[in-house]
This record gives sequence, structure tokens and C-alpha cells, in this order.
Amino acid sequence: MSKVNNALENNIFLRYSVILTGMLIACLGINGFLRPAHLLSGGVTGVSATINYLTQVNIGLLTFLINIPVFILGFIYLEKEFCISSLINMVIFSILLGVTQEIGQFVPINDLLLQSVYGGLLSGIGTGLVFRTKSSQGGTDIIAAILKFKKNIPMKDTTLSINILIVSLGGAIFGMDLALYTLIGMFLSASAMTFVKDAMNYQKSVMVISRESDSIAKEIMTQLHRGVTFLDAEGAYTHERKKIIYCIVSSNEIPKIKEISLKYDKKSFISVNDVTEVKGRGFKEKYL
Repeated sequence: MSKVNNALENNIFLRYSVILTGMLIACLGINGFLRPAHLLSGGVTGVSATINYLTQVNIGLLTFLINIPVFILGFIYLEKEFCISSLINMVIFSILLGVTQEIGQFVPINDLLLQSVYGGLLSGIGTGLVFRTKSSQGGTDIIAAILKFKKNIPMKDTTLSINILIVSLGGAIFGMDLALYTLIGMFLSASAMTFVKDAMNYQKSVMVISRESDSIAKEIMTQLHRGVTFLDAEGAYTHERKKIIYCIVSSNEIPKIKEISLKYDKKSFISVNDVTEVKGRGFKEKYL
């Protein structure tokens, strides 16, 4: 478990400072870059922006009203603490969206590509910071969280799927050119959200094949305090019996694994792979 995550969970002032910072960054991306170009952001905010273009009703008020049925589902299927925190955040986010609705006039950029790229990145970074605090801004984040818990569908996949439907709606109203630029922004937003949400919480699976497996495993357990499993193996060509070291570590521990392995055996075979999710002793389960 990272020290950053500990601090965010234990220090309420720091937690809400990060939440407010994330919301302001997201508002800058939405109202500063996306809305002036008639590009849509993701989720409920994108639906609200579409209605705002057509009716001129305040985008913050629309976001709040559309969120009501979504939160009813959230309170049924998700942890109450998460929903209450998200509800508070949704109200704050709706207010900030309404207050910053005209901020686009202070951003002197009129290039659709730049607006889609930077609008998507900023909204994704802002949302990721809020997720980092084990909370959300409501909207389709709640739907994505429900599917993550019930079906283990990655939030990025759910968010992108919902956003494609929103893009289709926007394309029918504003034309396909704007819809395609919107897709660029949404893809970058989903990628930035995932990166920020999981930063410093990446796990890797490591497999080490060596004649010195016992010594290497012992030092990994001693220095890194990570559990190690031996897998029996046999070389297909030499038929030599070997023990494969298998362990899950944080990404910043990979250099030390390599150092230990090569110290005992310069010919060690080391394989490192990404791990989507880890549950178990010594690792913090990703909440979203």
C-alpha cells in the first residue's frame, strides 16, 4: 500500500484538497476547452452539455438533476460510504461546473484538435484524482463502479462504451466531424483517468529461472518482504529439472529483483508481466 494512498485516506483535509483540485481541473477541461468547441465530455456531463447547447439551461443544474436516478442505483448496489462521499462530490462538482460555465472565453484557443486533446486530458486527470481518493463525481462513474464490483468489468471499458453512445447522440446533433474529435478527447480522458487513478499502485508478476533459485528466493523474502512461490519445471531441450521463482511485486521493486537475481546467477532468465488486479496479503486492492 503506497504512502500516498495512506495519507489520502487518513487526512480528510488532504483528501478534500485533492478532490477539489481534481474537480477544478476537470471543470477547466470541460468548460475551458470542450464546450466552447461544441465537443462533448464523458458521462452525465456530456449529456448535460448536449442539453445545455440546445436549451441554454445551466450545465451545473442539468448535471445535478440527471444524477438523481443514477445515485438511487448507487445506494442499492454500492458501499454507502462511497455513495455518500460521491453524492457530496457530485453536488460540489455541479456547483463548480455552473460557476465556471463561461471560463472558455478566457482560453484563447480555437483549434478543434487542441481543444479535444487538452480538454480530454484535463477532464481525465481531474476525474482520476477524485477516484484516487476512493470517491467519484457521480454520474456514469457510479454505473461503471457497479459493473466493476458485480462483473469485474474495467471502469475504463464501461466509461468508453457509454461515451460512444453519447458521441453518437452528439454526432446526430452537431455533425460527424465534431463527434470524431469528441472521440479523441474521450479516449485521452479515459487513459489519463486510469493512469492517475492507479499511479504508484501498479503490480507486476515476476518469474525467475535460475540454478540458484533457493538463494534468490531467500533474499527476495528477506529484503523485499514479498512472498515467493516455487514452480517445478523441466527444460524441454536439456530435460534439466529447475525451480521457477514466481512472485508479485510493485513496479518500483523490479530493479531490486533483477539485481538480486543477477547477483547469484548472471545467466538468470527473468520475465516481468503486467498484472491487472491483485488481492491478497501485502497488496492494496484497487477499489475502482
